[in-house]
Amino acid sequence: MLEAARASGRTPTAVTFDPHPRIAFGYDVRLLTTLERRLKLIGEAGIEDVLVVEFGLELSRLGPEEFADAVLRPIGTEVVVAGADFRFGRGRSGDLALLEELGFETRVVPLVEGVSSSTIRDLLRAGEVERAAKLLGRPSEVEGTVVTGDARGGTLGFPTANLRIERDLLVPAFGIYAGAAEGHRAAISIGTNPHYGGQERRVEAHLLDFEGDLYGRGLVLQLWRRLREEQAFENEDALVEQIARDVEETRRAEPPV
Repeated sequence: MLEAARASGRTPTAVTFDPHPRIAFGYDVRLLTTLERRLKLIGEAGIEDVLVVEFGLELSRLGPEEFADAVLRPIGTEVVVAGADFRFGRGRSGDLALLEELGFETRVVPLVEGVSSSTIRDLLRAGEVERAAKLLGRPSEVEGTVVTGDARGGTLGFPTANLRIERDLLVPAFGIYAGAAEGHRAAISIGTNPHYGGQERRVEAHLLDFEGDLYGRGLVLQLWRRLREEQAFENEDALVEQIARDVEETRRAEPPV
């Protein structure tokens, strides 16, 4: 899509909505990224400008012609690059053919079979982060703010950063993962800490060879590989031994893409 946009000779600009339209209509949707992270990824892909459109009831009522006048023309849109199934406007009644009738040039980007946000969500819910990464073109991620936890990791010799995750973000299946954060490999736990009888979901990461204070900071965890299910152990010594094995596997793990 980016290549098609550049080929037009114009400045590539992405248009994205916030909140997600289905969330605005009251549906339960789990997002793959926060808006902040989405904008960063768009920039890293080489898109020079981004228009974030606030999605609400008023916008949803605009017909496709009105949408073009309210959103596309004010930013000087000349060429629209989108997938063949692109729809816009009230009732998804507008498409690329209509945009051409309205005076815009269009570039159709072929759909990639088997790649969709729904498929990626399903893979992440199943813990299949490596397969999800191949569809995303990058490692799967979990992001949040580092908050105070139980401090058990430190007493066990493996201090962890505990993340508070926004409600609308998708969190992959419970389990232990190898990944990375802040330029360090990370052994990541997603689950309830069954060894200690936990009930609430927690996301925590032990950053290998890291020294520093992460409290209050935003942290993006890359998930490279699911190592195992979470579990309860016979005693704390057995837990520590398993964590040590998880850390060693994490040292040997490679990014999935």
